[in-house]
Amino acid sequence: MVDFKIRITSTRIEENYLYLKREDRRINLIGGLILVVLTLVAGISVYVVMQRQAESILSKSLETSLQHSVRLYENLIDQGMANTLLVATRPFLIQNLQLLDAESVNAAGLNELQRIAKSFLLTGFTGISFYDARGNEVARAGRFSQNFELRVPLNAKSRPLLLWDGQFLLHANMDVLDQQGHRIGTVMTEASLPLLTRAFFDIASIGKTGEFAVCAPIDGDEKFMDCFLGRVSEKNFKRLARVVEGQPLPMSYALNGKTGIVFAQDYRREPVVAAYAPVGKLGLGMVLKIDQAELYSPVTEQLKFIVPLMLFLAFAGMLLLRWMVTPLVRKLVNSERETLAANSMLRDSEARARAVLDSVDEGIIAISEDGVIEIFNPAAERIFGYSGSEIVGQNFSLLMPEPHRGWHDGYLKQHLETGESKILGVAREVVGVCKNGASFPLELTASEVRIEARRLYIASARDITSRKEAERRIIYLANHDALTGLPNRNLLQDRIRQAVNQERRRNERGAVLFIDLDQFKTINDSLGHDVGDLLLKDVAERLVSSLRSEDTVARQGGDEFIVVLPLVANAQDAGTVAQKLLDAMTPPYQIKGSELHASASIGIAIFPDDGEDGDTLLKNSDTAMYHAKEAGRNNCQFFAPGMNQLAAERQSLGTFLRHALARNELLLHFQPMVDMASGKLAGMEVLLRWQHPEQGLIPPLKFIPLAEETGLIVPIGEWVLKTACLQLKTWQDQGYDVPLLAINLSARQFRQKTLAETIARILDETGVAARFVELEITESILMDNTDEVAETLRKLNEMGLEISIDDFGTGYSSLSYLKRFPIDKLKIDRSFVRDIAADPDDAAIVTAIIALAHSLQMKVIAEGVEEAAQLVFLSRLGCDQYQGYYFSQPLPASEVITKLQRRNV
Repeated sequence: MVDFKIRITSTRIEENYLYLKREDRRINLIGGLILVVLTLVAGISVYVVMQRQAESILSKSLETSLQHSVRLYENLIDQGMANTLLVATRPFLIQNLQLLDAESVNAAGLNELQRIAKSFLLTGFTGISFYDARGNEVARAGRFSQNFELRVPLNAKSRPLLLWDGQFLLHANMDVLDQQGHRIGTVMTEASLPLLTRAFFDIASIGKTGEFAVCAPIDGDEKFMDCFLGRVSEKNFKRLARVVEGQPLPMSYALNGKTGIVFAQDYRREPVVAAYAPVGKLGLGMVLKIDQAELYSPVTEQLKFIVPLMLFLAFAGMLLLRWMVTPLVRKLVNSERETLAANSMLRDSEARARAVLDSVDEGIIAISEDGVIEIFNPAAERIFGYSGSEIVGQNFSLLMPEPHRGWHDGYLKQHLETGESKILGVAREVVGVCKNGASFPLELTASEVRIEARRLYIASARDITSRKEAERRIIYLANHDALTGLPNRNLLQDRIRQAVNQERRRNERGAVLFIDLDQFKTINDSLGHDVGDLLLKDVAERLVSSLRSEDTVARQGGDEFIVVLPLVANAQDAGTVAQKLLDAMTPPYQIKGSELHASASIGIAIFPDDGEDGDTLLKNSDTAMYHAKEAGRNNCQFFAPGMNQLAAERQSLGTFLRHALARNELLLHFQPMVDMASGKLAGMEVLLRWQHPEQGLIPPLKFIPLAEETGLIVPIGEWVLKTACLQLKTWQDQGYDVPLLAINLSARQFRQKTLAETIARILDETGVAARFVELEITESILMDNTDEVAETLRKLNEMGLEISIDDFGTGYSSLSYLKRFPIDKLKIDRSFVRDIAADPDDAAIVTAIIALAHSLQMKVIAEGVEEAAQLVFLSRLGCDQYQGYYFSQPLPASEVITKLQRRNV
């Protein structure tokens, strides 16, 4: 019996051994096959990825290089055409071609044209020639290519040619037109393009088989094209077919205006990767390509390393798999031991879960079905102020006040009775109660879990006090001005709407006051924006302190404030409040050690007389405010229906002004400036006038501020400068002696970063020397961004222009700029000159200005001289020049010649 049992046991052991051996062979076979397949798939995938990567990298490289080349060719050819156009439009060339006598050749004119032609060789042309209107060559300089290998017409005005004779050349012809547009001659130029030549040859970085081609279609022949071909191994120029074996070449796409990259055959019938693109609108196509064999050669080279590596990996994997079978048996033996270890780990899981629960930053509270707290983690202890021992076993309602406690209990009861829930999985904002009785906003999220037969509710609690404070702060900032703390436009609209609704229900009146500070920009520009901000805050405080608690003061923006007065008895009460606000602003402001004075202009609109909604009331009060400005500032004006008509007229005038330049409605007058000592003409100030077709001559004070507001002053100012210079040149050509013209620059015009370049261009175009031009600027310009002002004045001074300060003494600026900036002349404002002979204060001011200017080596000119007594007084003080009606009023150009003298010939 024992022996039988031993044989059975031995048989079972042998069967187990054979079974494990068979499984071992099966595992090795299947595992080996899997390893081989995975290795092959991985190798092929790597090869495909490398191939696609190479294609992508080269494609992007070719496209980038081609686009750079396209931009280079287009820019250089456009620049060459622009240079030829610059020659054909030069005033001195046009003038000499006009003076050239076609019947009897003028030797002096020919010599001058020859000199002009030679001078242009310094600008980059290799050859240039001029032809008269009949096509006769009248001047030539440099040389023109005769032995070019290829010429390609370009699709541009005058049909320029791209030539090759060892380098790229641009050949261009352009007509020379007079001012009436008549052809008076022709300019022919030829210029080398070294950058194009270098780019054409420098393709070594593309690859051994790389080729760079530039082609142009042949007129009347859509099957062929002329090409510049550049290869690493050769350079040639060919006429090629656009289609090979029924397939268009990549260049054919480029000549059809398309851009892209293609894998195709080239004219050699070799597979290539080619990037193609048109060269702008010049009619040229450009292709950058490389043979596909060279593209894939790096990847193919890698195969000699990848294949052995794959074989090695497969062999190594099979050995590893073989070695892993024996440990598999050992793992079966140790499985029971591992099971015991797993049970031990499960016992530790509760401890780990507790550690995780204690480390989270949110309060975690476990609640039973009857609302009793069973778990209260440390984060919950910090939020509510209770310790775990104090709160565990207590009802959850202890942590919430009414009515939130009742709501929570009701939701929990509904879930227990019906299974429906409004609270599970939903974050709710409720109110929590700390141990000390303080309430705080709480975000609560609840979920249900089941442990065996028990049901628990897990609540996640988060103190959101900081978030609520941030939300309140955001709402406040969205409705209040950051500087003054007053309501902003958003809140203002709501306050006006509430006031209007309230007054409409009670059949009462209300008022909206639009307040704008007077001359605030001057304070801002002269003393700085920090001082301006402090002044706005003080003004806001005075406005608030002068009104009732139910009134609203809002900041509209900038230096504009809005006051909403609900339930006023009558319009006179609104006027009384407005005057009270003006009086409150009268006392001086002490800001950063300086005493400032600020007044305001107030417009008043009454509800419902002047509007039944907020937008209308704001619009009409704004209109009334502008009338307060026009009435002298520091006053209040009630809205009247006629004001909108005036505003409409002002808007209409602004519209007409936009077309004044194009319609030639602007004109210039000139007021002489006289030398005090000799009585001779010292120059003329240029004054702008507007001859409106319907309203007649409009005074500058009416349209210049409009031009400043709309920005039209910049093109108008440039027109004034150019027109004045052309008139000066005309007088000089007629033999008249004009010492100089004084031209005013506006603040917006002066702030243009290209001002110096614009003036230099106008002087060059008109042929006027800089010494004949004086620029007049105001003091306020000098206080705005002084570093940029100093740089602009330096440029103007280096050009030879004189700089004068207009209306000197009327601004807020510091006298320090007189020594910092290159100023040549001070212009005394007419307000000081008017009563100079009778008013000791004016006399003292003018005396001080003249003495100050002379001590700084500056000249002084007085404007507004209308009486002989004024002239005598200014002469006694040593004033250098004067202007005014006493000598002459501003005159049109046709009458100015009566004041001019001819130069001695």
